[in-house]
Amino acid sequence: MTHHAKTAVLLVNMGGAESPAALRKFLSHMFMDPYILPFAKPFRWLLSTMISSLRYKKSWKKYEMIGGTPLLRSTQATTETLQLRLGADYLVRYAYSYSDPMIEKAMESIRQEGIDQIVVLPLYPQSSYTTTSSVLADVERFQQKHPSVKIRFVHQFFKERGFIAFWTNRIREHERQVASGDHALLIFSAHSIPEFNIVKGDTYAAAVHQSAASIAESMGRTHAVAFQSGMSGGKWVGPDLKRKLMTLDKDQEVVILPISFVHENLETCYDLDCEILPFASQVLGFRRITRVALPEADPLFIDLLAEIVGSDGDAA
Repeated sequence: MTHHAKTAVLLVNMGGAESPAALRKFLSHMFMDPYILPFAKPFRWLLSTMISSLRYKKSWKKYEMIGGTPLLRSTQATTETLQLRLGADYLVRYAYSYSDPMIEKAMESIRQEGIDQIVVLPLYPQSSYTTTSSVLADVERFQQKHPSVKIRFVHQFFKERGFIAFWTNRIREHERQVASGDHALLIFSAHSIPEFNIVKGDTYAAAVHQSAASIAESMGRTHAVAFQSGMSGGKWVGPDLKRKLMTLDKDQEVVILPISFVHENLETCYDLDCEILPFASQVLGFRRITRVALPEADPLFIDLLAEIVGSDGDAA
């Protein structure tokens, strides 16, 4: 079918699951990814089979606690809103690395609609081997099969003015909602990654620090950076968020910002809201600690994506 749009925009995220069986499949796909587990394929297969089999029931209980899979809903809402924002000259679709619709299949579907220009926009503000590079590998496999398709790949977008504007607005709105002043310590929390990726040249941790500094400085605020949701075993980028909180004055008001995420997900709704915030208040004794929420299709975030799509660069 020939589509009247001239260019497609493919928003890419990790994915998720809406049933225990789908979650097991999601975990299997994720741990088969060499950008997640950089081992030989037979060893990855063994590990992915073991991990997905052992973890999916426990992980599904966490999803049930937070009311399902918010990332899927948010990605769909963002796609629909961006489509309205960009208009008929663009076709906006979404794809996932580890659940349907998968990246290569989504790109092939776009190609079959008669569109030969695609902007691939991973929804990861700071590029990492574990996320953006994995997406790029899928895109390059498609490109090898269809070299005539023109692809622009957005590597990261944390330096964009719109990204800083999005976060400063979220902070101000949050502090209005919780009746907080501008004296709270801002703690920017990002998903941790294995330290060996940094040794190999991954710029993710440095980008997280740059993101936090840019936003805090634009507001004249005191800030700190920490990392969360690292797996057990091996060395992970720190400081760990829980350990960071243990070092702080418990009378200090704290606002946590999930800086590496643009949509709510298990790491925000469960790891932060169900584990870390209760730990901080009930165990450590913080009198006031809150977390900035991520709306499904924030207007400023949609503006940011539209600006990136309309630019000529890769937003790196």
